[in-house]
Amino acid sequence: MPPKGDLLEATLHRRLAESLGIERNVAAASGAVFLVGLGEELWKRFLPKYLESLGASVAVVGLFGTSEDFLDASYQYPGGWLADRWGRRRAFLTFLVAALTGYVIYLFSPSWQFLFLGLVFAMAWQSMASPVVFATIGDALPKERRAMGFTFQSMLKRIPMVVSPLLGGVMIGALGLKVGIRTGLLITIALVGLTIPLLWVINLPVASRDSVKLRGVWNSFHSIAASC
Repeated sequence: MPPKGDLLEATLHRRLAESLGIERNVAAASGAVFLVGLGEELWKRFLPKYLESLGASVAVVGLFGTSEDFLDASYQYPGGWLADRWGRRRAFLTFLVAALTGYVIYLFSPSWQFLFLGLVFAMAWQSMASPVVFATIGDALPKERRAMGFTFQSMLKRIPMVVSPLLGGVMIGALGLKVGIRTGLLITIALVGLTIPLLWVINLPVASRDSVKLRGVWNSFHSIAASC
């Protein structure tokens, strides 16, 4: 039987390794949100003008915005459901590849109709991956550190919202609308290439299959309201 000192040292090393692994998972998920957001925000605010340049009417531009909001709402639950069954890393990578498909469609769209098809794929990262980010932080950090984890992720998510539209506007002003947006899309595709190996380091166990279903979540809201 090893001495107590060796056991204590082994325990400390194991806990340190676990702590580093936890931080790695949160950092990888937050870094992925930052990198993809850095690219998306270069052109996302200018998509209505891009639609117009491809021949879309004002009504079509409004319909595009409505479709974006609808997909943003409807993709959330499937994203969380798939993350619970596939695991965090597989879900992240699947949603990122789907979004990459959307970016490529945006890039080579010959007419505005193709942008609606691209939207179906591109929204996978923004909406489906959102619950996976929260689940990764919840899985990786203990309760007393989750607020800081969510704060860190939120900060990294919002930095591109401030910086990238300015850079995108400058790029569009210098290169023209179509060329500027397509250059931003190329930069986004390159950043996706950097994000894939970052997500690959995420290593969290797959959730059990007896997780709460949508009806159970809805019923829990009623029980909480009744207890207030």
